[in-house]
Amino acid sequence: MALQLLCRFDTTDASAWQDAFRADAEDQRNAGLTLLQLWQDADGPATFWALFEVNDRAKADGWLTRAKADTAGRRAGVSDAQAHFLRTA
Repeated sequence: MALQLLCRFDTTDASAWQDAFRADAEDQRNAGLTLLQLWQDADGPATFWALFEVNDRAKADGWLTRAKADTAGRRAGVSDAQAHFLRTA
């Protein structure tokens, strides 16, 4: 059964966040994540949604833990974030 990770990022600086997100691509891959889609909220351009395919839940959990503790997220202007693991129904 396919496992996916849906993340929402509320930012104070959309451009800085996009740069930081792109710079994190290798860490995402190392965490067993494949970016499937990235959206920017049509009504709130400082909010982004990312959908990943998850190949390894434990590694993905580790990536989330590091992301929450990482000051780079604060430097990139992340004011709030949420993450949800989802399965195909």
